[in-house]
Amino acid sequence: MIFDVNDFEQEVIHRSKTIPVVVDFWAAWCGPCRMLSPLLEELAAEAQGKWDLAKVNVDEQEAVAVAYGVSGIPDVRIFIDGEEKDRFIGLQPKKAIKSWLEKNLSQKGQKIKWKTALDLFEQGKFHEAIEAFEKEKGKPENPQEVLIYAKFLLLSDPQKALAVLQPEIESEDPSFYEAVKSLGTFLLGKEIEKLGETEEKIRFVEGLEAIKKLDIEKGLFNWISLLHINKNIGEGIVLKAVRSLFRYLGPRHPLSLKYSRAFSTAVNV
Repeated sequence: MIFDVNDFEQEVIHRSKTIPVVVDFWAAWCGPCRMLSPLLEELAAEAQGKWDLAKVNVDEQEAVAVAYGVSGIPDVRIFIDGEEKDRFIGLQPKKAIKSWLEKNLSQKGQKIKWKTALDLFEQGKFHEAIEAFEKEKGKPENPQEVLIYAKFLLLSDPQKALAVLQPEIESEDPSFYEAVKSLGTFLLGKEIEKLGETEEKIRFVEGLEAIKKLDIEKGLFNWISLLHINKNIGEGIVLKAVRSLFRYLGPRHPLSLKYSRAFSTAVNV
């Protein structure tokens, strides 16, 4: 099935729990998009119902594009079991896209490592998530698992989280990779000297301390409150921290949904 998306949550996230959904983020003015779309449509037709192709016009669905961190198009992602599994950006030959699809579709149904911890994280139960992560033995065996591993290490051992983020992992999810790197740097006390010896620095550090204690909501609230005072505090360090935290949590996390409007108001007013 090939369709234009009107309700991303229902037509992509919910539907992908039944059948894999490939999402094509595009725009009418984008030349490479107009070249890529027919290739995706050909592959969807050849798949004979094994997966759906959902098309998202970023000009008409701007909120969705922003929520999912779409910064360059064409941007193509595959969602399986309610989660994004992989992506590529830019025009690709049909053969390469077919290989990309086969790789991701072959992983459907595989056991997800640290699934209990991931589920708890998505519910905002950070203490329980870390406990579940530490109870489950095992090391990451592929780039996707390395990013999950770093996700939990960030809250328990940020130095180790940064250590596992080798450069070759970045292409798996550049936005999340950069978010963990930035947050890890802040949690280790680096870069905060840009805030000087100010009241703002004290409040920013209070946010960091809250996050170290797994009170993520308090940390996020503190930082957004600072942005309401001045979004350019410390050469933009607070703005960078909040954006990184949102990307770390993901667009559908309860805290992202709860505080996205307050953040938008702080940076756009």
